[in-house]
Amino acid sequence: MLLGREIASSPTLLMAAYPVRGLDINSSYLIYDLLNEQKENGVAVIFVGEDLDVLIDLCDRIMVIGNGQITGIVDARTTTKNEIGYLMTKTATKEEANDAE
Repeated sequence: MLLGREIASSPTLLMAAYPVRGLDINSSYLIYDLLNEQKENGVAVIFVGEDLDVLIDLCDRIMVIGNGQITGIVDARTTTKNEIGYLMTKTATKEEANDAE
């Protein structure tokens, strides 16, 4: 219901954090379809989630954050779950931490 209200306001940016939590599978796919429609209509969609299969299918780019640091940004069309998993467990080296400051 909240997502529908936000879409009805014709946003240029839509952020959805765990939008399918607690929903059944059919409702989840309806939400994913609505988010894809928004992307096709030129809306920038930021999707926060944990399901790697969904992230790879839904997203154009995936940013992985670990320990408060960006550990990587990958193209969802060419990445693998293994690559994302590596980024999820990666810790910034001392040099990378200094560069970020």
